[in-house]
Amino acid sequence: MSIESPFNSIPPQRHGLREKIIRLGSRLEMVDRALRQRAEWMITETGVQKYLAPKIVYKEPGVLKPNNIEKGVNVLCIGAGKGHEMDEIDQVLPGSTVLGLDPHDYMTEPVARRLDQLANDATYLSENVRAEHLEGIADNSLDGVTFNFVLHHIDKQIHDKIIDEIRRVLKKDGYVFMAEDLADTKEEAELVEKIDRKVNMEICDEAPHNYRSMEQWKEYFLKHGLQVVESHEQKPNKVRHGFFVLQLIQE
Repeated sequence: MSIESPFNSIPPQRHGLREKIIRLGSRLEMVDRALRQRAEWMITETGVQKYLAPKIVYKEPGVLKPNNIEKGVNVLCIGAGKGHEMDEIDQVLPGSTVLGLDPHDYMTEPVARRLDQLANDATYLSENVRAEHLEGIADNSLDGVTFNFVLHHIDKQIHDKIIDEIRRVLKKDGYVFMAEDLADTKEEAELVEKIDRKVNMEICDEAPHNYRSMEQWKEYFLKHGLQVVESHEQKPNKVRHGFFVLQLIQE
């Protein structure tokens, strides 16, 4: 895999007192466990293992052991948060390279320790890298890109640029795994935003909130060169979630 930009080995200091308190709390075993469970839920629902595990090449066919892997897959997590999603992907896709990108966050100490001990290759990109400009990632180099509950927090004016960048770095047989909150009406969008601002305390003061319905997301993907391979909806509580597996439309 071609990565030219430097990795960010020193956690950036870009938050205030509230965020520092949240980060201290994330070290607690109970909080860490809850975040791990949420990451497992997202990776399961988006189908990352289902679609990418078959792409792993083993030296001896049928022997599913890490030391038997000849070639893993390359995965980028956009909006990687505190690293739990990367941690989960590393577990379900052994022998792979997992990159994380998040301008608002970075790994917690428990996640960093686990990845240091267990990961084949998992690290955060420089904090200067953005979803709309994936500096240092070569064309057609990624087997998968995860983009979970992120796009609605980004200004709609750069959504197209982000999708164009994802299409650029994705292999022709690669997949995009996306999860998004859904809203069909203005009233539903207001409810989703209210709940979302409580959940995402770190960025509630600066992030926009843009929501689409299930069908609107599908139309948007198709319009921008991504076909929907699989999709489904969940409503575990008050908010509906859409899960999508996307692939490049071949010209």
